Amino acid sequence: MKMKNITMKAFTKEMNWIFILLLSATIISCSSSNKQNDNKEELAEDLQEVKQDVNAILEKDKKELKMEIDSAIADFNEKLYDYEDELRKGTKQVNTEPKDLIEELKIKSDSLTVRVDEMKDQGEETWDEFKEEVQYDTENFKESVAAFFEDNK
Repeated sequence: MKMKNITMKAFTKEMNWIFILLLSATIISCSSSNKQNDNKEELAEDLQEVKQDVNAILEKDKKELKMEIDSAIADFNEKLYDYEDELRKGTKQVNTEPKDLIEELKIKSDSLTVRVDEMKDQGEETWDEFKEEVQYDTENFKESVAAFFEDNK
């Protein structure tokens, strides 16, 4: 969580730099034409570097979220395999309610997998909202999985 806060602070800092660079461009445009051309080129280079830094932070954030989701899904699949194995061996009896809950968990798992695919399409403008939704869904899924397997030992 601390790493995510650091990442968000870095992202915010980069956005502040973009604003400062754009403000600088406006001020520079009022300067002499020779300086203006040189400064515009420097500003364009700086802006490109900032964009690259922002994109790198965004990609890192996406990878971290993907790893978290993948881990939650893998944990569920492993527990589900063990649970279904016990059912096949006859060491565990199950009624309709747990079967329905398992189906719900499978649907949630599939939904998270779809969200991982949607992650690729998220730009910096929509990333924060998307990330917050997916993190909420992931935590909800993890809690549901833990509760189900705790109740059905």
